[in-house]
Amino acid sequence: MRLFELSGRVNMPLFLSKVIDSRGKIVEDTIHSASREEAALSLKADGFKVLSIKSLESNVHGIFGRGIKVSEKASFCRFIAVMLRSGLSLPEAVEIIKQESENKRMQKILSDIAFQTRKGSTISSVLSGYKDDFDPVFLTMVKAGEESGTLEQSFDYLSRQLYANYELTQKVKNSMMYPAVIFVSMVGVGLLMLLFVLPKISSVFTKLNIPLPFFTTAILNFGNFVGKNTPLVLVVIALVGFLAFLIFFFKKTRNAIFHLTIKFPLLRKIAIKVDVARFSRTLSTLLRSGVQITTALNVSADTLSQPNLKKKAKEFATGVSKGESLSSVLSSVKGTFPLVVIQTIKAGEKTGRLDEVLEEMAGFYENEVENDLKRLTSLLEPIMMLIIGVAVGAMVILVIAPIYSIVGSLQSSIRK
Repeated sequence: MRLFELSGRVNMPLFLSKVIDSRGKIVEDTIHSASREEAALSLKADGFKVLSIKSLESNVHGIFGRGIKVSEKASFCRFIAVMLRSGLSLPEAVEIIKQESENKRMQKILSDIAFQTRKGSTISSVLSGYKDDFDPVFLTMVKAGEESGTLEQSFDYLSRQLYANYELTQKVKNSMMYPAVIFVSMVGVGLLMLLFVLPKISSVFTKLNIPLPFFTTAILNFGNFVGKNTPLVLVVIALVGFLAFLIFFFKKTRNAIFHLTIKFPLLRKIAIKVDVARFSRTLSTLLRSGVQITTALNVSADTLSQPNLKKKAKEFATGVSKGESLSSVLSSVKGTFPLVVIQTIKAGEKTGRLDEVLEEMAGFYENEVENDLKRLTSLLEPIMMLIIGVAVGAMVILVIAPIYSIVGSLQSSIRK
């Protein structure tokens, strides 16, 4: 298949072209060009009859756009490692994976990889143009695999690491699912009571014109206000929900919330174990791929979730570059990892099995995180039940209190 190239334009948008060549054969391939019209002119100048040109640029960069999931990247690494090991060339392997992918963003990236690697570009240089989709760990390992001639092994390591990180993230999400469902249910019931039940009760009782306690009067007046201004109340609720979404969408606010939540001892304990697991597995994978330890430490530090710990971890590479051992650097930088982690790394350095020790430690701490999350969930269940009881009691009081007060007032009126 002939490659359709535009010299010096590899950073331009990518198009899928279908043309008829000089032998009358229909050929499909990708082409970089500033626009669809310019791509058509270039193909015609090369002697091709253009049938169609379709843009491969996906509109997936917006707030609600779909990116590439960790599980999709892990599958890509696993499949490409198997195909390269079986003797397929990189462009052929990528084309096969592209046909199986359902993610438009991934298809576009795979098309770009196939196009540029056929021209002689490296896969790491192509992926470096998609830093929003592939993190420094991914790019560093791919580049190291290319330089050492063990690309399929690097993809195999990446696949295992991505799957491990994915499983750890899923465990955290699944443990928080129960409290989230209970909270959403409570909010939903509260909104139904506020928008539909309370206004109808208030409209009936306020027409009786009998003296009522201040608390009951306040509830009924609020119900009347909601009933008469339902659209306004809905707009306010929608704005509050949108603001809550924005708070969790922006990285700075997310980090601020995370920094506040990990002040709780149990949550801080879990956060430290998650960071130890991620750091250990990433560092182990990078070292096995032949990455220099200073580069591996800097890249591994970026995987840490706690801002203060990430800042301190940036000092690891500086100490190691001066000739110190990793364990001594960890000991000198206070407030990083637990003592047992430092001692385990020290043992791995003495035996020359640092990468293996780190991988075993990552697996141990991943199991610890899972057990801690189970304990946290079991602790949250009675707390959530208590909150539900209080919330239900408050809703009942809001509905029953006006009725009880009005019935009492009617009885007093009848006696008089």
